[in-house]
Amino acid sequence: MKVSSSGIKLGCAVVSSSCLAAVTIALSGASAFAAQFITIESTGTLSGTIELPRNNPNFNNSITRIDTDDTGTYYRNLGTNNNPNYVPVYQSDYLQVETRSDGSLHYFVDFKGIPFVSFDGVLTSPVLSSGQLTPYKYQGKLAGITFQGVVQDEFNFIKALYTGTVIDPNTGKQYQGTFEVTGYGERYSDRNGNLTPTVFDFQSDIPGLPTVTSLTITNATLANLRIKVPIDETSIPEPANIVGTLIVAGFGIVLKRRKDISSKKMF
Repeated sequence: MKVSSSGIKLGCAVVSSSCLAAVTIALSGASAFAAQFITIESTGTLSGTIELPRNNPNFNNSITRIDTDDTGTYYRNLGTNNNPNYVPVYQSDYLQVETRSDGSLHYFVDFKGIPFVSFDGVLTSPVLSSGQLTPYKYQGKLAGITFQGVVQDEFNFIKALYTGTVIDPNTGKQYQGTFEVTGYGERYSDRNGNLTPTVFDFQSDIPGLPTVTSLTITNATLANLRIKVPIDETSIPEPANIVGTLIVAGFGIVLKRRKDISSKKMF
């Protein structure tokens, strides 16, 4: 049952268990209960062109500090801890060095964070089907955005709206509607860190002036995907053998139970 904030919405509450669920009724202009959500977690892939937002095309003030060798080169271990295989990933001209308390030297490079948006995003996931990303306004100004995020020490998938069907893999229950989606990719230091863009791809090392302002990604793997589902309004009802018909008359509430759903009357 969906309760409108403008008043009471009467109807029929259908339940699939052998007992009637508790029903909360709003008797004033505001809803008497807060919306209930569940978060479904999975993995996914993301495609599309990501670019600096045109209404605020600035690299942000957050800094990612990355350890390098004395040439400003960062290496990724494609092997294991016991059998390492270090390969060069990025070399910066803006090497910095500091002396640790033990007298050893610490070499590193600082990178600016990268806010980004996409107008043509495509999201896939084992838990999503029969839908697509729904455009919205970025910061309430830039229309047509399909997703947004920021690259820091990992690819942060901050917001998208998916309209379609979501399935909870733990229960098998399905939900339909428009859902807010977030997630993140692999960290730059992970052996799979190149599966989603990093600060290396945008060449945003400080104090340099980044020249890369857009990238195209194809089936970039998201290590984590979270779908926020308002369960009270979007669940797909299961077959029911009991119908609770709710009647409000003055302050009296009457619940009628029927076994045959096809013979119920609507009030």
